[in-house]
Amino acid sequence: MAPSQGSSGIQSRDWRNIGFGDGFNAFADPSDKNIVYSEWQNGKLLRFYKSTGELKSISPYPKAGEPKYRFNWNTPALIGPNEPHAIYIGSQFLFRSRDRGESWERISPDLTTNDPQKQKQEQSGGITIDNSSAENHCTIYAISESPKDAKVIWAGTDDGNLQLTRDGGKTWKNLIGNVTGVPRNTLVSGIEASHRQPGTAYVTFDGHQTGDMHTYVYKTTDFGATWTSIATDAVKGYAHVVREDLVKPNLLFVGTESGLFLTIDGGKQWAQFTGNLPPVAVRDLAIHSRDSDLIIATHGRGVYIVDDITPIRQITPEILESKLTVLEPQPTKIRMSGAEQLFGGNDEFVGSNSPEAAFITYYLKERHTFGDFKIQIFDSENHLVTTLSAGTRRGINRVAWPMRMKPPKVPVGQGVEFGSLQGPRVPEGTYTAKLLKGDETYTATIKLVGDPASPHSEADRKLQQQTLMKYYRMQERLAYINTALVEMRDQARDRSKKLKEGDALRKRLDSLDAKLMDLEKTLVPTGAEGAMPQITGEVRLREEIGEVYGELIRYGGKPTQSQLDRAVVLEQKVDAAGQSFTELSANVDAMNDALKVQKLDPIKKLSKEEYDKRP
Repeated sequence: MAPSQGSSGIQSRDWRNIGFGDGFNAFADPSDKNIVYSEWQNGKLLRFYKSTGELKSISPYPKAGEPKYRFNWNTPALIGPNEPHAIYIGSQFLFRSRDRGESWERISPDLTTNDPQKQKQEQSGGITIDNSSAENHCTIYAISESPKDAKVIWAGTDDGNLQLTRDGGKTWKNLIGNVTGVPRNTLVSGIEASHRQPGTAYVTFDGHQTGDMHTYVYKTTDFGATWTSIATDAVKGYAHVVREDLVKPNLLFVGTESGLFLTIDGGKQWAQFTGNLPPVAVRDLAIHSRDSDLIIATHGRGVYIVDDITPIRQITPEILESKLTVLEPQPTKIRMSGAEQLFGGNDEFVGSNSPEAAFITYYLKERHTFGDFKIQIFDSENHLVTTLSAGTRRGINRVAWPMRMKPPKVPVGQGVEFGSLQGPRVPEGTYTAKLLKGDETYTATIKLVGDPASPHSEADRKLQQQTLMKYYRMQERLAYINTALVEMRDQARDRSKKLKEGDALRKRLDSLDAKLMDLEKTLVPTGAEGAMPQITGEVRLREEIGEVYGELIRYGGKPTQSQLDRAVVLEQKVDAAGQSFTELSANVDAMNDALKVQKLDPIKKLSKEEYDKRP
């Protein structure tokens, strides 16, 4: 168990072990955030309490007169979609608990072939007996309850039976004889009851242990009376899992030994998903009902997340034939990242957080090779916010917009002003993305919303944004003053060197040089290059502004009163610096007349407009 976000990514220390053994199924209680269930080999089911760390064993045990329960090494266990406390677990029998595992009812007979020739585990191992439950056979391997009818329950076994009850477990029917094209006794690797129709289900079979490497994916719409193979030659590898999308009926995902495959037309055409996902064994898939993320579990304990499959849901055959189509995403939440000082090593894998970005997603029928192709982002008042390079690959492109302004221009001085290295987040609201492809323009709408998990009110978030922008503008204004000052000083110094010592004009230029230098020393640190002003004692106006700016940008709520009051003080200091520079540069015109007499270039004053045009 781990959070989906970390202050510096998801590290090993963020993970919390909630069970024992090698670990297989784990699932949260939908009605109690304190409870998580986990299962390990031989059907050992546990209920974990996050608040205390306690574990309660809740596995079913044989009653008097019952045979030993045969649990698969990969025992299926899950919470049903209709009742919040209904848990299923399968051995050769199917069990259901309606009280979080405090008691169990057996709701099926032996659903396997119960072949005694495949149950000689205690005789296995050769020289040394090996019977750790991985050797168990004739066991239930897959379970699925219909989200539309709690009485409709599917069960598949590792010895090839496919069972269905339509009355909550009172009667069962083995449907495997209705499935054509699958060799007898092939493991049922996955079952997905449809989210729309109780009679519809999807099943995968895996025959690789007998040398059968074919891909088997089947669908029924009549409670298993008939089955249709929906796997094509485009799907590679023996199948482990199939999932039906929660929103789009014909959008299916299949995980095989060779990767992840998807179809938008119910299985007529398939494509392999390759976006940063290697061709590894995909053992399980889950679709997040709130965030529309596709969560992928791979063999080797890897977890991948495809953020927001909303654009994929919009793909149609007509879109696939279009030259370019914009795919609208969900509204993007503006999140505040945590901050933490770390001293860890660099040899530990760290899982990446989801990017702090809004995505412009679009489909290209053909790769863009020639001509301009860019994306411009405009705010609600049609002001250009930023320009991005467009993705040019064939297929679905996702271009990230970090939702931040550029970092403020900062006066150049000794060392780096670390507090101002990052730009402010843009405000919440609706933005327009214009895709400019040659002479053609396509438009997308981007909605930025506050994070529902944020404890800060909308008013506090707005005040934070307004205050941060005050400090941003102060730093930018100070950068202009300092740049104009330095350029004027350097010109005065250059002209002075070209005049003889004792020349009256040279004295005036040297005096201007010295006064500008004195002013610069109040604005930025001017000591040894690369030294930290906080260490050398040269904290100047630049650092004073950057310190509070850095504090504000790391917190998404209401600024402190001290930070609000500090803005008034620092604005006055910037105003005073600007006034001092104006007064010092007032005599430059007269100096330029004298320089003209000496046939020397005049001193140019850098205007704010000229400065703003610089990159």
